[in-house]
Amino acid sequence: MLHLQIGLRQSHFDELERQLYEVSDHSHPRYGQHLSAQEVNELIQPTKETTAAIEEWLSDHGVESYNYNSAKDWVSVLLPVSAACRLLDTEYHVFEHLDDKEVLIRAPEWSLPRHLHDHVVTIQPTNSFFRPRSEQSLTDPYELPQLAEKRDNIPTYDELAAADKVSLGHIEIPDIKDLPSNPTPAQACNKMVISPLCLRVLYGTFGYVPQVPEKQQIGLVNYLGQVSNRSDIQIYLERYRPDAAKANVSYTFQTEIVAEGDDQQTPNTNKGREGNLDAEVVLGIGFPIPLVTYNVGGMPLFKNSKFTTKNTNEPYLTWLQYVLSKPSLPQVITTSYADEEQTVPYAYAKRVCEGFAQLGARGISVLFGSGDEGVGHDGLCTKNDRTGDTAFLPSFPASCPYVTAVGSTRYIDPELVAFDARTSFVSGGGFSNYFPRPRYQSQVVDNYISNLGDQHRGLYNRHGRGFPDISAQGYHYPVIWNGTAHLDDGTSASSPAVAAIISLVNDNLIANGRPPLGFLNPFIYSTGFEAFSDVTIGSASGCNTTGFPAMKGWDAATGFGTPVS
Repeated sequence: MLHLQIGLRQSHFDELERQLYEVSDHSHPRYGQHLSAQEVNELIQPTKETTAAIEEWLSDHGVESYNYNSAKDWVSVLLPVSAACRLLDTEYHVFEHLDDKEVLIRAPEWSLPRHLHDHVVTIQPTNSFFRPRSEQSLTDPYELPQLAEKRDNIPTYDELAAADKVSLGHIEIPDIKDLPSNPTPAQACNKMVISPLCLRVLYGTFGYVPQVPEKQQIGLVNYLGQVSNRSDIQIYLERYRPDAAKANVSYTFQTEIVAEGDDQQTPNTNKGREGNLDAEVVLGIGFPIPLVTYNVGGMPLFKNSKFTTKNTNEPYLTWLQYVLSKPSLPQVITTSYADEEQTVPYAYAKRVCEGFAQLGARGISVLFGSGDEGVGHDGLCTKNDRTGDTAFLPSFPASCPYVTAVGSTRYIDPELVAFDARTSFVSGGGFSNYFPRPRYQSQVVDNYISNLGDQHRGLYNRHGRGFPDISAQGYHYPVIWNGTAHLDDGTSASSPAVAAIISLVNDNLIANGRPPLGFLNPFIYSTGFEAFSDVTIGSASGCNTTGFPAMKGWDAATGFGTPVS
């Protein structure tokens, strides 16, 4: 049997987008008047003509059993492979991957009747291949080496890289019991390992007591079979957030299983590290705001490229269809996964991006890591079209204009663009080849490109949506996994950290009778950037280049920088 998902053309997405920007613009009279799930569905529901055309087509092929999602812009059909072949005028074949013998059923070519071309946007699965792979950058603990501090207390790249590669064992992390009541970042942080205490002090949430935590939630999405192990999280909180451990939140946070996702809680050396990192960061900073994790099964569409020959794409659409059907959702949702944009079929990426816009219109802040490979992996930066030209490789969904993309920094005073010479991690940034620059970005991003001049001309889309939008520490986070302490890097750490901080801001707003922040970008790019500290050192390197440099103001390495303390 084959599960087909047929994406129908939405009726009034342009109107949804207009209202999204109105309710997200602090200067607009409608600011904060977020739409309900029903109002969003009514805006995007396909026309009766589209629905009738699809139903007639299915009926003509003997298909009488199918399901619509809540907005009726997706049709799900379970068919024998032979019936799917007749429906799409194609032949499905069995494909086996040479590396691990994984088997997939796909159709290299397929077609629709001409009269449906204006009604159907995408159908999956057809001619795209997908194979999951984790994007997390992993390290092991090691002793804190002494950095030779340079003028202005900024070590050189070579000194930081040398420190990355030293492996000596135990690292001392400041403990709240040993600090004054109002510690400084210098007192609360170890530059080589970033604890929740450090983040709370560095970004100004230390000492804030949430007033109405019961009135909101933080959402965390686990893909690729990832889970968040409760016993590991408890050990982590006992070390780094004792008040949260005492409240037993490790065993009380909510988990929702989506599309046959997993929630294995026994030790497992093949999964759980990413899920643990995300949950530990969220609870370590955002406690006592409740956490909801979504454990998602399934795999999405994929087109291979030179660097990404196996599918690392996450099933965003599967999760979106699930949450968009819910009348109420967490006010902030973070996802710590990124794919090469070019490996995601355009029609699929566009519909997924429009799904994030639906969440934004409902007042939900959607955050994604900006990627962990700078502008692209050295030596593997080629287009996956017939030209094979060299090009920077933007990440998706960070490239979607309706999400807030979060980059990474390292060091403390000052913060620098994050990298780890031991793992080849570099904070991701760049410009979309799929999505044009949104109007909220036009002035600041135009200024950045102007300052770049001819640097990297031809390697990136000068007219695309730029990312990241903001950043946070993303270097050497402690994580407890299978009962053992490790250090991990990545925007996969930065995104949940920012999500927890935004939730604390929302707590204060809700307590004072105001709406949550919702879709962040229009606010950030108009006046909200004043709440961030500019990062001007380092670059999102890659593709055997220095990549995009950090500059004064917005840049394609750290966005507007990190939260002000």
